[in-house]
Amino acid sequence: MPPTVIPTTLAQTASILGWSAVLIIFLIGAFMAVMWLRRWIKEDDAPAGKIGFSLTDLRELHRRGEMSDEEFERARAKMTASAKAVTANMPDPAGGRRAPGAPPRADR
Repeated sequence: MPPTVIPTTLAQTASILGWSAVLIIFLIGAFMAVMWLRRWIKEDDAPAGKIGFSLTDLRELHRRGEMSDEEFERARAKMTASAKAVTANMPDPAGGRRAPGAPPRADR
């Protein structure tokens, strides 16, 4: 081999190894960033703990006899009113659009 080919081959090999190392480091960093982001998103979605009763819990208490009919009806009415109040303040998911053939909304 001519003497000029050896330095050129060594330079090319060093360049390939250098860029391969950069690519591997980038891929490891990207993987770690994705894993951190997934963990961070899951932490936000996880409820802090059960607060209050669900309607199913109330039905179970009533069925077992731990709650009278009047207590159950009162609690159910409060839960229903609370749920309606919360959903009344939510934005319209359809953005004011309605399905073809649907009747016009009463609140407009």
